Amino acid sequence: MKDVELNAIYSKIFNSTVVAIGITNVDAKYTMVNPAWTQYLGYDQEEAKKLSLLDVTPLEDREGNILNFSRLVNQDIPSIRTTRRYLCKDGSTFWADLHATALFDEDGEVISVMGQFVNIDPQKRAELDLERLNTRLTDANIELQEAMDKLQIMARRDPLTKLYNRRVLEEVIEHEIHRSFRSKRGLGVAIGDIDDFKKINDTYGHDCGDLVLVELAKVLRSNIRNSDVVGRWGGEEFLFILPETTLNGAMVVIERIRRAVSKMRIDCSGTEVTFTMSLGLSYQTTDPQRETIVSEADKALYKAKADGKNRGYCFQELKL
Repeated sequence: MKDVELNAIYSKIFNSTVVAIGITNVDAKYTMVNPAWTQYLGYDQEEAKKLSLLDVTPLEDREGNILNFSRLVNQDIPSIRTTRRYLCKDGSTFWADLHATALFDEDGEVISVMGQFVNIDPQKRAELDLERLNTRLTDANIELQEAMDKLQIMARRDPLTKLYNRRVLEEVIEHEIHRSFRSKRGLGVAIGDIDDFKKINDTYGHDCGDLVLVELAKVLRSNIRNSDVVGRWGGEEFLFILPETTLNGAMVVIERIRRAVSKMRIDCSGTEVTFTMSLGLSYQTTDPQRETIVSEADKALYKAKADGKNRGYCFQELKL
């Protein structure tokens, strides 16, 4: 086939293909574009020849696209396939699937770069919308999980002191009773009650009473072992679960708590508030019922209150 005929075929393909073709020199200036290129970008043939690669590239994408162009011109790579955005004459943009190839002269030097692309804007925007939707769904799921976690914490914690609530404490007692029975090690359960708490509320107000409970919770947490559990039993009462301990060890913890509380000083609007705590302990080495061990601790607490408050008793050491 003669060169003239081949050139005619190439020209027909160049001008009739739906694939956009743009050819630039090594300075990224357009030298030739086909009708599909002008249709997509909105420039006519003569306008296109006054443009460079930068003119049809969104500002935020220029650095990456120029880098790819330089790699082709410098013969670092023979061709490149990428997805990029084009900037149209009217300022709009669209996504395209681009295949760019370096063109060489007879001496093997790069003389031009030919870019061929098809408009994939609908597909790409659908992908981006899907990604954004997935991101929003992921964020929503994270927020939902965080909300569920907070609800779970709220269901298990006293909202004021952030200690375990009564329902959780009852579960822990049952668990520790069974564990104590299996291990044959002692279990202590104690109830502590703030002495004359009503007087604090009546004298200094309920805000001060709440502050006392919050600060007290911190002191109680810091004066028990890592294996022990403390929670708000109700009102100004706090329950302690002391697993795998001796009677003497449990009483040491009770006494340490009593002393620490008696040393507390709470600033309520410039007034220093002090208070004490009475405690009752039940210590078991067998297999008691939850109601029994709590009831024994409560009776020991009642005895401590009756004997003058600010003291700790063990039910098993009392003759009640």
